[in-house]
Amino acid sequence: MKQLLDIFIPLTGLPLAILVIASMFLSSFIVNAIDYKTLRRLYPFYRTRKWEKNGQIYQHLFKVRQWKDYVPSVSTFDKKNLSRDISPEYITQYLLESIRAELCHDLIILFSLIFLAITPSSMNSRIILWTIVANVPCIIIQRYNRPRFEALARREARNQERK
Repeated sequence: MKQLLDIFIPLTGLPLAILVIASMFLSSFIVNAIDYKTLRRLYPFYRTRKWEKNGQIYQHLFKVRQWKDYVPSVSTFDKKNLSRDISPEYITQYLLESIRAELCHDLIILFSLIFLAITPSSMNSRIILWTIVANVPCIIIQRYNRPRFEALARREARNQERK
């Protein structure tokens, strides 16, 4: 047993790569198992903050509009699959799916922090770099897009009240 543990601890090379990839799949599995009711309860943690200036802070700091369409997406709620029928239900679903996507990347980052504790310090800079490159742009995109859909939801709610 000790010989087996010596292969994995401290984690480096192929075992670490396998564990990182497995953590990405596990994160996806976890968040896809979360129902909309639970995602609604998480909304206060993911809502747009005043300091984000309706998402424009991300355009100002990172020029997100110039590169966001080049980031691969595995969601059915990406720009090329965006519905032309923007109903209140669709807007709500989009907002909840954006929370799901951001939560997935947050979980991957959390797993990466755990990996920092079980890998040699010489690997830490690679883990940190991978985590930033693979996840932070996706979170920025979610944080940039969400305010526009929140504004659409508010507008639709006002329209429904008038009827």
